[in-house]
Amino acid sequence: MSTLWNFLVRAAGTAVALWVVTGLLSGVRVLTPTTPIVGDGSADRLLVFLGCGAVILLLNMTVRPVLHLIGLPVTVLTLGLFALVINAVVFLVAAALSDAIGLGLQVDTFGAAFWAAIIMAVVNWVIGPLTGLLQRR
Repeated sequence: MSTLWNFLVRAAGTAVALWVVTGLLSGVRVLTPTTPIVGDGSADRLLVFLGCGAVILLLNMTVRPVLHLIGLPVTVLTLGLFALVINAVVFLVAAALSDAIGLGLQVDTFGAAFWAAIIMAVVNWVIGPLTGLLQRR
């Protein structure tokens, strides 16, 4: 039960970071579906952000470590800057995957994904202590 709770708290934190990204960058959008997900559709935007946050979190837990391991030589040669490119690629994959399952995360360019990944990392770093407190419950 605590593992599921920890995942949900981290997904909510990632959803908040995604909300900040969509507010700051014009190239990243989260669109709600035309048909309501639950009830009258008043909570659809929140559910879509939580779903996109969960997709991003799952990819960060599974795909990103593998890509960092594969790209380790290039990351060392570029003094760590290639890690930012890997994070942007993971964000683009998250956008494609969430759009494919109907959640509506859209990223226009690689540059938008690059800056979105940086902003999400900063926001997650800022709200990390809060999510850490909630995870220990």
